[in-house]
Amino acid sequence: MSRDPTNAADSDKSSGAGILKSDGQAIAQSRHHNATAEEIEMATTGITNDHGAGSGLPAYGATEGEPVSAEFIRDFGNRWEAGWNSHDTDQILAMLHPDIRWNDTVFWPEVIYGHAAMRLYIEKIWAVMPDVHFREVQLFPAPADGRALYLFEQTASAPPSTGVQKKATTYGCDIFLGFRDGLLSDYMAQYELAEMMRQFEMLPPRGGRIGGAYLLSLLGSRSDQR
Repeated sequence: MSRDPTNAADSDKSSGAGILKSDGQAIAQSRHHNATAEEIEMATTGITNDHGAGSGLPAYGATEGEPVSAEFIRDFGNRWEAGWNSHDTDQILAMLHPDIRWNDTVFWPEVIYGHAAMRLYIEKIWAVMPDVHFREVQLFPAPADGRALYLFEQTASAPPSTGVQKKATTYGCDIFLGFRDGLLSDYMAQYELAEMMRQFEMLPPRGGRIGGAYLLSLLGSRSDQR
């Protein structure tokens, strides 16, 4: 789900790093005693020589999950929306595999692995957006690949710590990349944070800037006129 990281206590306001940094590391293990130095580095860091190279983030390709039925994906989507709107952490964790890999580095500074780390992540969401509500726009299933894309609408008030009395409605995608034993085992989030913060009036208008020029303008870069 989309998240709002504008928690004043957690952000590095002096450099903007609290919004922009993403230093997650993948957890992997080499299975070959005769692996090359490059293969060992790739296995232990999650960095590949093509997709995701140099990012420290996992690379994605062919599914490693299990094929599922269209009916399973439809039911999971229903439970997914109900779980997040319940604001019950245990209800969400019950849908996740114990070895879940959760990639939401827009909100969190690293890729998350396992239930214990996920609990911290979910509880932080309730803290910064206590009234957040999600609505499914459409579910796009790929049952033979064990994957699906969940397009959602999110409505939330600004984090209480900001003192801002505004609401924002934005859109994003929950990408279900794999299921194991009937549980979500691999996840990636895609959404835009800046639009949410503009609706909160916590960021200035875009002003016609394209691409990264808008983000650079927020940091006072000389490149903001490009």
